[in-house]
Parts: sequence; structure tokens; C-alpha cells
Amino acid sequence: MKKFDVVMLNMSNYSEWDEGVSNRNYHILRELQNREEVGKILAVDYLPLNFKRALRNYKEGIVLNINNSKTVKRGLTYKVSKISDKLYVYTDADFWLRPKSSLKRIKKIAIDLNFGDFVLWSYYPFAASYWGKMGQKMTIFEAVDNWLLHSSYSKYTDKLKIAYEKIKNETDLIFVVSKNLTNFFDDQPNVYWIPNGVDNKHYNKKFSLINRDISDIPKPIIGYIGVVQEKVDFKLLEYIADNNLDKSLVIIGPVWTEQEKAKEELSQKKNVFFLGYKKYNEAPQYIQQFNVGIIPHKTAGFSATTNPMKMYEYLSCGKPVVATSNIGTENVADMISVAKDYESFNKAINEALEKDNTDAQEKRKEFVKKFSWFNTVSKMLDLISNKFN
Repeated sequence: MKKFDVVMLNMSNYSEWDEGVSNRNYHILRELQNREEVGKILAVDYLPLNFKRALRNYKEGIVLNINNSKTVKRGLTYKVSKISDKLYVYTDADFWLRPKSSLKRIKKIAIDLNFGDFVLWSYYPFAASYWGKMGQKMTIFEAVDNWLLHSSYSKYTDKLKIAYEKIKNETDLIFVVSKNLTNFFDDQPNVYWIPNGVDNKHYNKKFSLINRDISDIPKPIIGYIGVVQEKVDFKLLEYIADNNLDKSLVIIGPVWTEQEKAKEELSQKKNVFFLGYKKYNEAPQYIQQFNVGIIPHKTAGFSATTNPMKMYEYLSCGKPVVATSNIGTENVADMISVAKDYESFNKAINEALEKDNTDAQEKRKEFVKKFSWFNTVSKMLDLISNKFN
């Protein structure tokens, strides 16, 4: 396969990943850097949709410097940072005002960096209306979920509908994280379901010391790790806490402002512990202390278009998993417990705790090896190669 360069429109800022945040976009980008088929990569930070986000980009990405980076180009509202000979990061603060101008600038920067034939690889749907003249040899869109169902983008529904229609009609390849998203993109022949993955080596690290905020919590631990946002079913969490007074319910991750009140109420229970945000490097240490990992997501709307990374992370640590139904767990259904209501969810937790043993833990670890990020990206590169040919 001929080597190609990549311009990647990200769903996060590189500085967030640098500070310990992880998502599918982060793992795919990191894996692409290790592939011989890929030349240079220009990673474009999340393009701002409003002044508030533009100000954040300006402060975090233009005023401040990424760790171990070198500024190679900058203007009043943008900056290009060199991370390595292979990776560059572009930060923009004026896409919300001049989207065409921003993408034109990205194209020029790619030329200035001596990019050859490049693939435009986007996680960011809002740019779809403007990326037609960027000079890419191929356009890839990767759908991690359906932003039309996300409360953060409720003000941008009309723009998103137009953008998604452009993506359906004008994109060479569409990678979707969940089976439900294949239907959203009309099950077109260029749509491929490629579930999430996991870095098994990372989650099998051994720790000689365990942080006291979790080591002091009484076991068994029913654990959840992830962003605590609208898709988390707090009523289910309350039900679990009330019906397992002899166990600890541990919730790890940042809590959205909209969920703060529910968090405060749940925190009043003696067997509930909110431990806050933990960096990606810390996550294995905490999951390894769980006795069962749960995914208590609401079973409709946004959750139905996802494929939770945490279920792979739980399995990689050998933990039994209990999840709600219809949240994108089809591809691991044989290895986890899926519950349709609160009562069956709680029953599944207790059965998992009773039946768990060393053999079952090793079986989970072995099963999830096929979902490595290396294998995930290999499937993508095969599809790109076939499309090029």
C-alpha cells in the first residue's frame, strides 16, 4: 500500500489527551503513529462552535504550549505545534466565525508541511459542509456516536442534519462504533461497523501500591468508571445501592454539572463513593479493585448509538460485567450479563459475584485480546487500502 498522510479532525483537544483523558479518537491516532503505511499526521483540535469554546481553545492551545512540543507556525487565532517528525497539532479559535477560512488554512498548512496525498479523517461532523475543497484523496468519517441525540448539541440540530446528509452522500468510508449507527447511515455499502478496542497491556499492569481512596473502601466493590453524564441512570444506581447495603458502589469519573444534584443525593448513602476524575494511566489500578464492573446507562436515545469502551477495559482486567440492554454491547454479549430492568440488573450483579473465579477471569482476559486497538486500526487500514486500489 502506498504511504499516505492524514489530516484528522478531532473530537477533543490534544492537550486533553496530554493531561490523561482518553477516547476512541486518542487511541486511533496513537496507533496510526506506529504504522508504516501512514506518513505525517496533522491532528486538528476540536473546532469551536461558539465563543466560549473558542476562548478555551485560545487559552489551552494557543497561549499555552503542549508538553514536549515545538511551535512551528502561529497566527492571532491559530497555532501549529510539532510533537514529532510524524505528528503535528493544529489549534484554531475562529472556526465558529469563519469555518471556510479555517479549513482553507488547514489545507495550506498541510501543503507547507509537505504533505503528499492525504486522507481527511474526521470525527467532527460540523466541518462536513466545508471540507469538499481541501484537496484530500479520500474522506473518512468516524462516528463514535450520534451527536443529534447528544444534549450538548441540541442548539445545533439543523446544522448537524445538513452535515450528516453531506457525510452520507460524499464520504468515501464511514466507520461506525455501534451496530445501530449503520442504520443511521442508511446501511450504505461504504459504512463499516468497527467496534471499540482496548490496550490490554495497559490494563494488565501490576501495581505494588494502591491509592488509599479506593483501597480503604470495603469490598466487594460494584464499580463504574466513565464520564457521569446524562446517559447514566441515577435511579438504577440508587436501586443498586439500596439493595446491596453489604457492598460498596464506587463511581469514578468527572460529573457533569447537570448531574451534580443527583450525585449529591446519591452520595448521602453510606455505601456509595464518588472518587472523581482519574487519568488514563490511573484507570487500571482502580478497575483492578472492582469485584464487578457495571454499565448503568439509560437504554434509549444517545446510549443506543454507543459501544462503551469501559466494557473492554473491565474484561481486560478480568472483571465480570453487567450492563443495561440496547447500549451497543452486541459484540461481547456472550461474555457479559445484559439486564432489561432494575431487578434483573441487581440479580446479575449478585450472580456475577457468586460465580466469579480465577478461571472465569482468565477467560475474559483471553476473549478481549481480539479487540486490541492494533486489530481495530488494521481493519481500518485494510479498508482504506482496498478503497485506494
